[in-house]
Amino acid sequence: MQDLTPLLLRGMAWDHPRARDPLRAISTAWSKDSGVAMEWDARPLKDFEDQPLEELATKYDLVLVDYPFMGVAATSGLIVPVNDWVDADYVADQATHSVGPSYVSYTWNGKQWALAIDAACQVSAVRDDLWHGADLRELPETWGEVAGVATDRRDASSKVAIPLNPNHAYCAFLSVGVSLMGAGFWTAGRRVDQAAGIEALEFLRRLAANVHPCSRTDDPIGISDRMAATDEIVYVPLMFGYSSYARPGFRARLLRFSNAPRGASGVIGSVLGGVGMALSSQSAHRAAAAELARLIASGPTQSGLYARSGGQPGHAAAWESSEINRLTGGFFKSTRLTMEHAFLRPRVPGHRRFQPLAGELIHKCIWTKDVQARECLTGFEKLVESLLPDWSRTE
Repeated sequence: MQDLTPLLLRGMAWDHPRARDPLRAISTAWSKDSGVAMEWDARPLKDFEDQPLEELATKYDLVLVDYPFMGVAATSGLIVPVNDWVDADYVADQATHSVGPSYVSYTWNGKQWALAIDAACQVSAVRDDLWHGADLRELPETWGEVAGVATDRRDASSKVAIPLNPNHAYCAFLSVGVSLMGAGFWTAGRRVDQAAGIEALEFLRRLAANVHPCSRTDDPIGISDRMAATDEIVYVPLMFGYSSYARPGFRARLLRFSNAPRGASGVIGSVLGGVGMALSSQSAHRAAAAELARLIASGPTQSGLYARSGGQPGHAAAWESSEINRLTGGFFKSTRLTMEHAFLRPRVPGHRRFQPLAGELIHKCIWTKDVQARECLTGFEKLVESLLPDWSRTE
């Protein structure tokens, strides 16, 4: 007897409207035409940043992944290389229309391991009504100017904030370090520049003394939500940008996003974020899942339904669209320069364990007197030696 049970695909996103809403909108429309049902689950941001790929690839057909997982994806056999399920012209289009290093971040050993459906990096954010109400003028362009505003606003009702929980303290450390001396701050197979590393840590420690207390524990979503719902935060110099908060009606108050600050080197310091869509090798329905993934990442969808449904596209056609910029208060145009200079974290398999441990160490250095900057760097380098020994040989 013929099995008439409808085909069902499952996907795993992360728990924010920026991720869920466009995927569900596109999947609903696709299901009507294909007859294939698609369900999207979502996990918290912390799990997106840290959860082992092994726990997801066995349960889901499509998985949204962070690019530092590419070493795991390529060596574990859990993910099907993109080159196996898209044609060469499609891959070329993805490369040509990459925003910053998004495309490259999913490249490993000459193959692509995910489609860059979402592009992001650390940028700045401001509540214009509070900023102008406080008679503040131009937004800070350098970290020195940021420190001045944070000090001036320390006792004000609306303060400067910056996400410096462990994972984001790690990213902030890298970003400030890059702003001090450029991409050479930390390269594959080399130590973090000691002088710039100490300066970055000591700067972040001084800054932490003057920012909103939520900076110690909140991630970018938490700070963005607080910033849009209350008048407690006027400005954030560095956090992963969410274009959702620049869309009228998303929250009670609008945020406006701009480029991240520059440091002494004149370089904009920022760590690449974003999201890749990967096809699980464990999927029993690869052809259907691949068809949906190709649709989601395509230029017309990215600059159309994906962006209009609240997504933050990874395709340059959307970033350059006047319509999409109008919908988001110029988010994409205003942060593009930072995207083009974004710094890539290591992608070797050991980074999954390295990031949370390095983050805890840096967090303790920034927020307590228990770990001094030089001691923190020594601990950081020990973690590099033990967990990232293959970095210089594989990237």
